[in-house]
Parts: sequence; structure tokens; C-alpha cells
Amino acid sequence: MSQAVIDFCEGLKTTLLAIEDRLAQAKNSLETGAAEARGEARKHLDEATEQLAKFRAHAGVMAEAIKADLPHQTETAKEKLKTFGQEAQVAMRHAVVFLAENTAQALEAGAKSAQRVAENLRHETAVTAPEPEKPAS
Repeated sequence: MSQAVIDFCEGLKTTLLAIEDRLAQAKNSLETGAAEARGEARKHLDEATEQLAKFRAHAGVMAEAIKADLPHQTETAKEKLKTFGQEAQVAMRHAVVFLAENTAQALEAGAKSAQRVAENLRHETAVTAPEPEKPAS
């Protein structure tokens, strides 16, 4: 009887160590997935920042063009301001939509990766009850 208890304890110990190892692997996978998602989000944010910088430069050029025309052609300048204002609004909306879409894609990729790891972990760590031993007849 005591050998059966010892064997059971050893089997339990082995199983628990394997589960602990799998949990550590899952944790590493999650951390790696999170790092990849952060990198992807950073990439999209950098792209959006670059586009915003380009827009600012373009807006500066537009402002200089308007300043040059103001003293001579007030009405023409007012029309350009309206056009540039609308153009700026449209460009800003596009930048916001671009940033939101790319951030959502990065977060979605991270969430899918975490879900895959969790499902793999659930399948790998499923514990089944051992069948009771039949007494020898």
C-alpha cells in the first residue's frame, strides 16, 4: 500500500512540475506576444507621427502662400483659407482614422496571440483523473 502512495506522489510531482513548466512557457509566449504587439503599435504610431510632421510642413507652406497673397488679394486669400481649412480638416480626419485603424489592428493581433496561447495552455494542462486500480483477484 505504501508503495502505491509513493508512486502516486511521484506521479503527482511529475505532473505538477510539467504543468509548472508549461505555465512558464505560456507566460513567456504571452510576454513575447505583448512585446510584438507593442512593437507593432509603436510602428503605427511612428508612421502616424511622420504623416503629421509632413502635414505640418505642408500647412506651413500653405500659410506662407496665404500670407504672401493677403496684402494684394484679400478676397482670394479668404477663399484659399476656406479651402485650406477644409483640406486641413480632411487631412486631420484621415490621420486620426489611420492611427485608430492601425492601433486597433495591432491590439487585435496581440489579443489573438494571447487567446491562442491561452487555448493551447488549456489543452496542454488539462488534467484527467486516473482510473482507479482494480484489486487483484
